[in-house]
Amino acid sequence: MELRSNQTMTALYCRLSQEDELTGESNSIHNQKQILQEYAERNGFQNPRFFVDDGYSGVTFDRPAYLEMMTEVEAGRVSTIIVKDHSRLGRNRLVVGILLEETFAQYHVRYIAINDGVDTINGIDDSIAVRDLFNEWHARDTSKKVKAVIMAAARRGERIGTSAPYGYKKDEGNSKHLIPDEQTAPVVSNIFELCAGGLGPNKIARILTQEQVLTPTAYAYRTRGVRHSALNLDRPYAWSGSTVAGILEHEEYIGNTINCRTYTPSFKSKKSRLNPPDKILRFEGTHEPLIDLDTWEIVQRVRQGKRRPTKLGQQDVLSGLVYCKDCGSRHYFCRCGSWDESQYTFVCGKYHCHKEECTPHTIKAAALRQIVLSEIQRVSAEAREHWDELFQRLTSSHQSRAKKELAAKQRELDKGERRLKDLETLFCRSFEELALGHLSDGQFQTLVKGYEQEKAELEAKAETLRNEIANRQDTLLNADRFHRLVDKYTDITELTPELVREFIQRIEIHERSGRYKKKHYTQQVDIYFSFIGQA
Repeated sequence: MELRSNQTMTALYCRLSQEDELTGESNSIHNQKQILQEYAERNGFQNPRFFVDDGYSGVTFDRPAYLEMMTEVEAGRVSTIIVKDHSRLGRNRLVVGILLEETFAQYHVRYIAINDGVDTINGIDDSIAVRDLFNEWHARDTSKKVKAVIMAAARRGERIGTSAPYGYKKDEGNSKHLIPDEQTAPVVSNIFELCAGGLGPNKIARILTQEQVLTPTAYAYRTRGVRHSALNLDRPYAWSGSTVAGILEHEEYIGNTINCRTYTPSFKSKKSRLNPPDKILRFEGTHEPLIDLDTWEIVQRVRQGKRRPTKLGQQDVLSGLVYCKDCGSRHYFCRCGSWDESQYTFVCGKYHCHKEECTPHTIKAAALRQIVLSEIQRVSAEAREHWDELFQRLTSSHQSRAKKELAAKQRELDKGERRLKDLETLFCRSFEELALGHLSDGQFQTLVKGYEQEKAELEAKAETLRNEIANRQDTLLNADRFHRLVDKYTDITELTPELVREFIQRIEIHERSGRYKKKHYTQQVDIYFSFIGQA
């Protein structure tokens, strides 16, 4: 019904959240509508209009129907707002208080909560504030219960996401189980293959756009009618680099279920934050993978080593893999418009920015490419012709490195645990000083705050080290996978992006043996291969 300019409406507001459904409240939208309509007719309220938010929490006010109703309020087109009970308006006492005390009064809106006996025409008494407080407590309690149910499912390894990742669909027989989507699974595979070949997310996005592949949001809308905030119906094929990057980071594509990636810091906020790694729950082999493990690891190395192009728009095939042996900084690829290709170099990133903190560790890019190619050819040939000898040498070297790494971690752990004991002693001593009157309360609180902060940091670090020591996996040596990789490339003649990303894990550049102006010098280069480390 359209209102004439001199008419105002009676807003009949209904809301039902998913939490309300779980708690078994008789607050169905149908029930609310019936009660509100009968009340409006019985009491002579004119021009009734329903505003319905179905599936929206009361602690947030970013609800479409509520926002629409408030737009009408601010335009002066609402005379009365009626709800079934006060909690339907919201469960955030601060916001609800402002609405009743300020907003509704400012726009001369009468507010009625039928079951709670609230009618602002009779004024606002203290009982409403108490009721708002109880509504908020109810929301907090319900949120805790719902989170507990979800966390229990998450710890059991059940998927807790509401929608299937792009490339998958829900199994009709079990909505918690994922199966490949025959339409989008090939797209995901293509994205990973392109990235493994050296293409970045933006380039991949342009390829998908040119091929007119529907974006994930457009595909979800056309197949299931699902609307997403990022949906653009005018540009259904407009892929973005961020969308591609997000796909490349999801472990679901290797068959794993990942729960608790994010959390909400407060029941009043729906804005999520990333969980630290130790809070994320990982369950392997829960569904059919779309990507094999080798491709996944190659892509992750590509992503970890991603580098922005230079101002001249060029990047070297080894960019992102080259590091300084002494300071650990990544090397910059340097070129100039007046240089020819033989003059392009890699230089220590820390030296490049802060010359006093390291030395150049400069190496010609062409020379480094030749060294890497020669090493790949040498190790591949040795693996094919003398595999037993190579395997024995790699195993011995690996065990030696592993012992050194574990010993270093154990020393670090022991040092941290000694410091924790020292902090306990300092805390007890500070308490004694306070009791004797040698410290003021302010001084004591300052000291204790510092101790507690350091203690928390040390305990977190110690826990991480214990887990690393207890659960250390042989990531440095996977001979079988390296052997399969060698069999894949039988004739290596040039250094391609795909070859580099599959064979090379890291390159470390030592400083030159002599001064930079000398024509003859030596310079050591350490090359770490995928799956086997140094060979």
